[in-house]
Amino acid sequence: MSISAERIYSLEGKGLKLTTAEDIAPYLGEIRAHENLEELRLNGNTIGAEAAQALAAVLLTKTTLKVATLHDIFTSRLKDEVKESLIAICGALVELPNLVELNLSDNAFGPLGAEAMAGFLSKHTGLEVLKLNNNGLGIHGGTTIAQALITCQAECEKQGKKPSLHTLICGRNRLENGSAPVFAKAFSALKTLREVRMPQNGIRPEGIAELIRGLSDNSELTVIDLQDNTFTHSGSAALAEALAKWELLETLNVGDCLLGSTGGRLVVEALKDRTTLKTINLQYNEIELDGALALAESLRSLKILESLELNGNRFEAESNAVDMIKAILAENDLEDGDILGSLSDMEELTDDEDESDGEEDASDNEAASGEETHGKVKGKSKEEKEDEHAAGPKTASDILEEDLADLVSQMKTQLNV
Repeated sequence: MSISAERIYSLEGKGLKLTTAEDIAPYLGEIRAHENLEELRLNGNTIGAEAAQALAAVLLTKTTLKVATLHDIFTSRLKDEVKESLIAICGALVELPNLVELNLSDNAFGPLGAEAMAGFLSKHTGLEVLKLNNNGLGIHGGTTIAQALITCQAECEKQGKKPSLHTLICGRNRLENGSAPVFAKAFSALKTLREVRMPQNGIRPEGIAELIRGLSDNSELTVIDLQDNTFTHSGSAALAEALAKWELLETLNVGDCLLGSTGGRLVVEALKDRTTLKTINLQYNEIELDGALALAESLRSLKILESLELNGNRFEAESNAVDMIKAILAENDLEDGDILGSLSDMEELTDDEDESDGEEDASDNEAASGEETHGKVKGKSKEEKEDEHAAGPKTASDILEEDLADLVSQMKTQLNV
């Protein structure tokens, strides 16, 4: 939201310690005198309960206010004092009909703070943007916030209008799996979300799957950021299914989410239908060579891609798959140097992982094809078996590299690369 400078009042980053009504009085005079105030920036100061109550009284008169930027305003304050301050401030904000954005990030108010602002979130049906990053909410606080959003949606329905909330930022809050079902219910009820950022919350696969199923009911979603939570196969499968419903998606950030080999492949294969994508972060997800090659295929349809992060996965930076990714970016008239991020920290499979994967692949292949009878493999000549025995057993990586090399060669021929 763009607001002209003359309609903004700012004490941003001044490091003021405003404990009493007397401390804050000079600034409240300036706020009171500021006509047509649309944005208030008080971040980077510390406000006590008495000062907050005085501030609330002035806020009640600022009916034109649209944006309240109040992150990092309770440094060194006790939790009970913070709760009292939030009750006063939110009690005033709920009366402001034009308020559309509230930023209370970087205030360590925890569950008590969530309880203090629940009334505001339940009643203010016009709120469009809510920023609650790094508040120490925990499971209880997160559940309180999510339940308040559900109550607000019900109030909107009662008033015969769509919910207004389209952006939720709620990262670094230790939400974990315990709050996921309620957030999922809130997301499903809202159906208006366009941007959701919930990184670094310690959410495990079951919780991630629930969140994504809730988000899948938001067809206008353009930004999803779940970085540094844990997906594995079940979370990845839920994401792959939901991607088909987000026809406007522009940013997907699931870096450091442990998608895994099979989960990563599910996700990258599902990307091919999301032609609106501009930014993709798949870093540190244990995606292997087959997943990278599948991604290359999906990239054919992503003509407006601006950023692709793949660092920290399990294939070499000089692999055939990376060659294919670069070739397809070029085919799409995109410069890979501008789009493809660094591959300086790629992970290698250990020998134990190679052998383990090889045993699993062999077992799966035998079960699927039924070609092992009494311990002898059909379809191979005596000479072939002797050659294999002399060369030693192949690992899964050996087999995969051979198969992918053939496939890459065919694809490069098709692309005239």
